[in-house]
Order: sequence, then C-alpha cells, then structure tokens
Amino acid sequence: MHPSWKRAEWSFVGVLLANLASLAVIWWSDWQVHALLIAYWLEAGVVGGIYVQKISRAEGTDDPESIRAFWNIAGEPPRSYIGKPKGDILGALLEQYVVIWLLLGLFVAGPLVGALEIEPASPLTVVLITVSLVVSHIYSYWAEYLGNREYERRGPVSLLVEPAARFVALFGVVFIGGLTANLTQEPLGVVVVLIFFKTCADLFQHRRERKRVLRTHEH
Repeated sequence: MHPSWKRAEWSFVGVLLANLASLAVIWWSDWQVHALLIAYWLEAGVVGGIYVQKISRAEGTDDPESIRAFWNIAGEPPRSYIGKPKGDILGALLEQYVVIWLLLGLFVAGPLVGALEIEPASPLTVVLITVSLVVSHIYSYWAEYLGNREYERRGPVSLLVEPAARFVALFGVVFIGGLTANLTQEPLGVVVVLIFFKTCADLFQHRRERKRVLRTHEH
C-alpha cells in the first residue's frame, strides 16, 4: 500500500473520531442541539481559514481538466482563475464564502432558536464541540499539507473549489436539523440525525480531497 494512501486512511479515521467526540460532548451536555449547530458553523469558519492558508502556500500548477465545479466562484468559472495572482484567488474565496458564512451564523445564533423552540447553547458546550471537530482539520493541515509537502503539488485553483462542498453540507445539516426539530421535540433524535448526516458529509468530502491529492502524486 502506498504510504500516502496509508496516511489517508489514518486521516479518515481521524475525521470519524472527531465526529464521535462531538457526540460524546453533546451527550455530556444533555443533547444541546443549538450548541451543535453553532459548533458546525464555527467549524466551517475554521476550515475556510485553513483554505486561505493552503492557497497562500500552494506551489503546484493547476490542471484545467481537474478543475470541476457545478457553480461559479465570485461570478466567474473556476478555470478562469488559473494563472491569476494568488491575491485574486484569495479574494474570490473570501467574496464567495465570507458573507454567506456570516449570514448563516446570524441565523443559527438567533432566529433559529425561537423558530425551533430549542434551548439556547451553553458557551462551554460550543467550545468543547468546536475543539473536538477542528482538531482533525488542523492536524491534517500540519501533518499532511505541510509535513508531507502537499503544497508543492497542489495548485491554488484546485483548492479554491474544495470548500464549496463543505458549505453546501453545512446548509444541508442546518436544514435537516430544522426539519427534524419541527417533526419531533426530542433533542436526542435531532442530534442523532444531525451527527449522522454531518459525519457522512465529512467522510465523503474527505475521500474526495484525498483522492485528488493522491492523483497529484501520480503526475
């Protein structure tokens, strides 16, 4: 087995353990649905910050054939950013996601509580869940992207398109959580549904990212 594939398998396990750790924290805190949703939102912000760092460090060349996305980035096709300065690419990343992330945060932090009649989040629970989730992202950046020198092979535009799937998953999780909360008043049921869909989305996205990295080893 290729060493890079072994590392990918271990990081896959890390993603799974991070989500299980969040389940343990939410169990300890008596199933605080609101805390879980805020933590997911904060996690998305941390992931966005990591991608800013990844793009800034990227030294590889983008292959136009490998740049696939179903939507434009800041109003432009993703391939149009190939060859542009990193400052333009980072600007497109921020323009595409920061406003959306902030608006979703305002919704999750306030109106969602009243609409779903759920208990407001405990700050300690939010912090513990967020830490349990972001540790795997930070480790992956430090051990794989920097430690394995992936930045030498990754192009900035291939990194630009990756966060989109995570933001779609975040919207999906909030929607599913709201729908489930409307159907049942049992916090346990809502938490189980949220963590199940979030974990599936994380593992799917992780597989996609690792396969993209492994393809760079083949060239």
